[in-house]
Amino acid sequence: MDTDSARATWAEPLLVTLAVAGPGLIPYQPPATGAVAWLAGSALQSFSQFTLLLVIIGLGRRLREYGVAKPSARDAVVAAGVFAAMLCAATAAAALVPVSAAATAPLADGAAPAALAALSAAFAIAVAYREELFYRCYLLGALTGRGAGALAAAAVSTGLFAAGHAYQGPAGMISAAVVGSALAAARLRGARLHGLAWGHAAYDFAVLLAGFGVAA
Repeated sequence: MDTDSARATWAEPLLVTLAVAGPGLIPYQPPATGAVAWLAGSALQSFSQFTLLLVIIGLGRRLREYGVAKPSARDAVVAAGVFAAMLCAATAAAALVPVSAAATAPLADGAAPAALAALSAAFAIAVAYREELFYRCYLLGALTGRGAGALAAAAVSTGLFAAGHAYQGPAGMISAAVVGSALAAARLRGARLHGLAWGHAAYDFAVLLAGFGVAA
């Protein structure tokens, strides 16, 4: 009876992980595509996964437990700290193992700078909210809530986050692991969804603008 109960307890996080993170763990070569299609497609996919996960958490009436609450001024302060932490972590990782620009985003293909900036913003926001809700808010909460220690939960969360960036090669995975560790630490110290997502989105947006040459 205890075994069945334990299986039922772990069923939800296992299924959610397979649904949200599973596809990204399968080795594949991304098809060649233009920046506009890549940004729009990735934003829509991330938004749909975020919405699904939000519904799953909401049905269990655990939104606040997982760091989902109304935005506040504190979230803006946390976001600034998250952005700075991500920048420092990524800089340190790049100094050890540089990430090829070709591995992170497709060519702009002559798209208008304004369109690239708008789509980059939509992409950054959608991806940041999906990744922070799943990897940091949900997964850390689900693991620690089922008896896992904070360090073990952070290791699992960061490991899956790094594995999801396998398409960027070993350098990209190392960078994601360093950045993911900083984000996991922020969540374990009380950062909520909006603060994490805003800081993450700001960082991704800056990286995309620089990669596309819009900020040059």
